This record gives sequence, structure tokens and C-alpha cells, in this order.
Amino acid sequence: MIIGGTTFAIISAVVSLIYFMQPWRTCPDDDAPAGCPMLPDDAAIMTAALVVTLFATAVAIAGAASRRRIYF
Repeated sequence: MIIGGTTFAIISAVVSLIYFMQPWRTCPDDDAPAGCPMLPDDAAIMTAALVVTLFATAVAIAGAASRRRIYF
């Protein structure tokens, strides 16, 4: 759980960052691609990647917490 959650969290965070920066876009109004308006499909992919990031982080934390032993 820890390795899988961490792997998915990192990959989906990178995807979110790439879709936020939009390096493949060009727009006539601005020099930077990040200044271009986001297309609906790009926004949906970025939202899904952010949700996966949060869920995978929670899974990794739950996996780490389940491995911890508490001695009284």
C-alpha cells in the first residue's frame, strides 16, 4: 500500500503539474503557455489527476499507519 500509493501520488502530481503549465499550448494573447485558457478536456484530466493524488496520498498514509505497531 505504501509503495503503490506513493507511486500513484507522484505520477498524478506530475500529470497535474504538466497540465497546469500546458507546455504544448500556444496562444496569441500571451507569451507564456500557462497564460492560455484551459480547454475543458484538459481541465477534466487535471481534476482527475488531482483527485487521484489526494486519494493515493491517503492510501500511502493509511498503509504507513497500518504498519506501525503500538505497544502499551
